Amino acid sequence: MDVRQLRYFVAVADELSFRRAADRLHVAQPALSRQIQQLEDRLGVLLVERDKRHVALTPAGDAVLKQARTVLGLMQQLPGLAQRAAAGCSAHLRVGFISLVASEFLPMLVRGFRSEFPNVDVKLNEFQVLQQFEPLLREDIDVAILRLLKPDAAIASYVIQRQRFVVALPEGHPLCRSESLAVGDLACEDFVSLPAGPGKSFGGLTLRFCRDAGFEPRAMHDVGDSQAMLGMVGAGVGVAIVPEAARHLRTDGVEYRPLNDLEERAEIAIAWRAQDTNPLVGGFVDAARRSFPAQFAMSP
Repeated sequence: MDVRQLRYFVAVADELSFRRAADRLHVAQPALSRQIQQLEDRLGVLLVERDKRHVALTPAGDAVLKQARTVLGLMQQLPGLAQRAAAGCSAHLRVGFISLVASEFLPMLVRGFRSEFPNVDVKLNEFQVLQQFEPLLREDIDVAILRLLKPDAAIASYVIQRQRFVVALPEGHPLCRSESLAVGDLACEDFVSLPAGPGKSFGGLTLRFCRDAGFEPRAMHDVGDSQAMLGMVGAGVGVAIVPEAARHLRTDGVEYRPLNDLEERAEIAIAWRAQDTNPLVGGFVDAARRSFPAQFAMSP
């Protein structure tokens, strides 16, 4: 397989027409068709379904297309990266993350990326979950690891895990005697949460879960971040409904119990600017896909 075959395949995928792709590439259509056939033979799968009136990508073609774009992007950026390295300027990737995912997901994602790009300087920046995509849109960071709250047309994302919700309880609380709970069991408790924000924020979800269970929270204490929220739980101020990733924050004085009546899941994802052509972003996304295949995104 060579880069030319990938470039021809991407052109066909973009145009969904061998004639238009050949015109775009300034090659003869039979030569283009031969290159696509050779690529399919090399991969052992059909990438493009075609007849006299119709051209469409197969599921295998869709999968290969994403990787082909990444490879071509890396090839395009390679001279610049090499020249900057020769001049003593090391490339870097700015990765933002929220505290909720730092322990469980950040190490694996960064290690997976560094195994492919060992000479890239990875700069880590923490931000608040309610900021959501703001650091990306301001271009303060290149890629984010976060909990998805609300979609944005300017942002692309890949869900690495869908986690169940659990309740965080003060250690020794009477409800800790049960192995599992329902949201209705919390009707007499005070709650600690982040403020209600856009989409599926902690505060908004807590209100909805409680109302769906037939009660209003007795009190809602708002805090600034996940660690402060769990610290207040440990201090006995109230309980909190959180994604299971909160267990990895290892807050003293806090116990967790599953909420078996909640089917909704918290989506932990990586996100990046949809139009970003930085090949290092593509490399980080590819590493995340390898570490967290889509079919394993749902937690038990």
